Amino acid sequence: MRALIVEDDALSARVLHLTLHTHFETVCAKDAEGAFSTYMQAMDGDAPFDVVLLDLMLPGESGLTVLERIRTVEADRGLPRVPVLVTTAVTDINIALRAFEQGHISAYLVKPLDFDRLLAELRTLGLIQVA
Repeated sequence: MRALIVEDDALSARVLHLTLHTHFETVCAKDAEGAFSTYMQAMDGDAPFDVVLLDLMLPGESGLTVLERIRTVEADRGLPRVPVLVTTAVTDINIALRAFEQGHISAYLVKPLDFDRLLAELRTLGLIQVA
């Protein structure tokens, strides 16, 4: 199983990696362009991602823009949607609703992250086993 962590804060990316590394091979991207490029390389190769953890506030394009680009590629290729868990400090309910409505995200997790909730969301999605 592979997870793409899209996080511009190096410490947050490291903590996510440490939380997930026993369940997933993790790859990190620090900005929107790097995230989409990494996603496409995995999609075009033989190891697509099983889940994306996506920060909304990124340098350059926003996380929602990256999500829209990913969903467009999936639709154009007739592929199933990869589960996306948004990880963000943004607590504006309108942004959360827009993310659910437009991006079809699987979860909206507000920072500082509750790692038990993160793991519970991954269990609910069937991506990790109940421990």
